[in-house]
Amino acid sequence: MGFEPSGSRPVILDSDPGVDDALAIMLALGSPELEVLGICTVSGNVPLDTGTGNALKVLALLGRNEIPVYPGAGGPIRKEAVYATEVHGPEGLGDSALPMPCRSTSGDAVSFIVETLRARPGEVTLIAVGPLTNLALAEARAPGVLKKAREVCAMGGAVDEPGNVTPVAEFNFFADPDAARRVVRSGAKITLAPLDVTHRVALEGSQLARMPATHAGRFVKEAVRPAMELAMRLQAGPRFFLHDPLAVGLAIDPSFFRIETVFADVETEGDLTAGQVVADRRAFRADGDRTGLPVRCALDVDAGRFMALFLSRVFSEAV
Repeated sequence: MGFEPSGSRPVILDSDPGVDDALAIMLALGSPELEVLGICTVSGNVPLDTGTGNALKVLALLGRNEIPVYPGAGGPIRKEAVYATEVHGPEGLGDSALPMPCRSTSGDAVSFIVETLRARPGEVTLIAVGPLTNLALAEARAPGVLKKAREVCAMGGAVDEPGNVTPVAEFNFFADPDAARRVVRSGAKITLAPLDVTHRVALEGSQLARMPATHAGRFVKEAVRPAMELAMRLQAGPRFFLHDPLAVGLAIDPSFFRIETVFADVETEGDLTAGQVVADRRAFRADGDRTGLPVRCALDVDAGRFMALFLSRVFSEAV
């Protein structure tokens, strides 16, 4: 499958900005295959107000202040909020210092999701790159509304890969496991970009050194610095995984990926297991007897091809 014609896929980007969320925004807005209708924000990497401000800052950097921003849930459905400031920095955008633009937000995220999907059934793709709280609340308010999305492309979970918060849980699903379970069980057409695929594509320190001296290049160098330093302390090498841009990549062109349908559910309880994607891989079970629901999961990617696209879209000379 090749790229779709320019402007043919309207999308809503639901995010918790976040450095990799900022990169996902940059990729989405730099891709003519996508028409970004709005950016919704949710508590996750940073508190809601901080993440909402970061979305506004990134849009101003890109000269895209016409894109509306809709704040959403200020915390998970049931558990206490958790943040990832050790990766993203206390303000969520690493060591960057973007100014806050003088404009306001446009309403609330849950209403925007519900109203847009109802008005354009089968047309709009939801790209969710933070905890799935806004999507779960939209489904609770209007049961069946997520099935009106053309597709839900979500960064979250870990199928065969170890977790990055607990031994089995990825951050977005760990931050609100109840929301993840509700979305997986919603009956929507869901494609996940779990850690299995996002751990295959990373910005390396050598690539950062060669970035152009554009506004985008300088911003990314400053934004990823704390995460790079953390990776070095953990002896993982100077790299920054492109978790959230991979979910945008699913919406741009799924042919980058090897996608497998997995019967899966999300564990919501347990000191050790909350947020775990439980995939029923039992070969002796027929599909109708498996635990969970069929979920499309991207489990591999043409990393070189995706990275070439990412670099060309995010670091164009115009930004």
